[in-house]
Amino acid sequence: MGSLADRDLKVNWHPCTQMADHEEFPPLPVVSAQGVWLHLENGSRLLDGISSWWTNLFGHCNPRLTDVLVRQARTLDHCMFAGLTHPWAVELSERLTGLAGLQRVFYGDNGSSAVEIAMKMAYHHQVNLGRPERRLFAHLGGSYHGETLGALSVGDLGLYGEPYRDITLRNLRLQGPSCSDCPFGESRDRCSLGCLDRDLKVLRDQASQVCAVIVEPLVQGAAGMRIYPKGYFEGLRRAASELGILFIDDEIAMGFGRTGQFLAFQHCELESPPDLVCLSKGITGGMMPFSAVLASEEVYRTFYGGGVERAFLHSHSYCGNPLGCALGIEVLRIFDDEGVLERVRILGEALEDFMRRHFGGLPFTWDLRRIGLVGALDLRRPDGSALPADMMVGRRVGRECMRRGVLIRPLGDVVYFLPPYVMGQEELEFMVKTAAEASIHVLQSLGIS
Repeated sequence: MGSLADRDLKVNWHPCTQMADHEEFPPLPVVSAQGVWLHLENGSRLLDGISSWWTNLFGHCNPRLTDVLVRQARTLDHCMFAGLTHPWAVELSERLTGLAGLQRVFYGDNGSSAVEIAMKMAYHHQVNLGRPERRLFAHLGGSYHGETLGALSVGDLGLYGEPYRDITLRNLRLQGPSCSDCPFGESRDRCSLGCLDRDLKVLRDQASQVCAVIVEPLVQGAAGMRIYPKGYFEGLRRAASELGILFIDDEIAMGFGRTGQFLAFQHCELESPPDLVCLSKGITGGMMPFSAVLASEEVYRTFYGGGVERAFLHSHSYCGNPLGCALGIEVLRIFDDEGVLERVRILGEALEDFMRRHFGGLPFTWDLRRIGLVGALDLRRPDGSALPADMMVGRRVGRECMRRGVLIRPLGDVVYFLPPYVMGQEELEFMVKTAAEASIHVLQSLGIS
């Protein structure tokens, strides 16, 4: 039969992977998981330092979530959501709208589909208002909103989008904040928001053609956990409202408590919530794919009545599926019952302490940063210049961490930590210490110190 890894490579095509790389480093076979640990076929285990691609909030095989999933599968597994409804969709929508200050919920299958739904809603909203010329989406430099064609059209990471530029829409790129290398010579703590002033000039010049702005709130995840001041988000939201431009808040990665608030936009002082909010990843605690778009009543009303042409006819076979809804309800109950946001605060402070202890004095650490339970730092030369791309330092560090029992997946040369909310202090320090030791090992082996 051969090993599981050998069998895998004969039939599977893995995501976000150059498959030829597996000739050197085959995929690690995971056979079970519990809490913050992944158990491998060879009897060893990996500490999950990135919440299984940012989804797993409360640990693998969480008993509350597994019990709900089994119970729901025995009660109502699936029913179409066009012309039918069910108690779990109603309750989840009531809870989500109450938490976000919005009024309507449209369900989808995954993060990319949520972004596509929000984009279609935004443009169709403008059409229903008699403004079909507003067809551009403004997005930020370094943005990432998913892998489908519409989502790629508002992304700015060439690694993912460039091969498909000829078949994706052209949209409006705002330069966005870049706090690690601020062009205005400022810092996150002392920032006059020159980047916002610069970007608002572009937005105002093009406003008559823009239907919506789409933004990752406070942290640009795939760009390297780029944390930026809330004033940028606040100012962009305010300007969009003044210009008749819808504001799409992509909370797929940072929602559900990751930044220390239930939704990341709730750190900000806003006159009104975003018009559309995209949710996924943590919405089921990492148990299954599911997503939702929350919408304001104002947006919803432009689709109400007036014939089928004005209706939003988007659909998915598993839209509002009872399994996902039941899990979403239980996730929110766990937030209520277990003081999750306070736990995130405590763990986040500990994470920063451990990062400063183990990385802070190293000559290649640059821009150590944290918000909530997201921590990151750049690996650079001691003078702050970038490491040679062809050395692939981040990838080497990730592999070395896996050899030492910790799963992290650096973004370029950015080492980041995004652990489940149930990780203990000892495990948290083991994760950070291992990453620091792996970084030292890799850089020394490359002659960089």
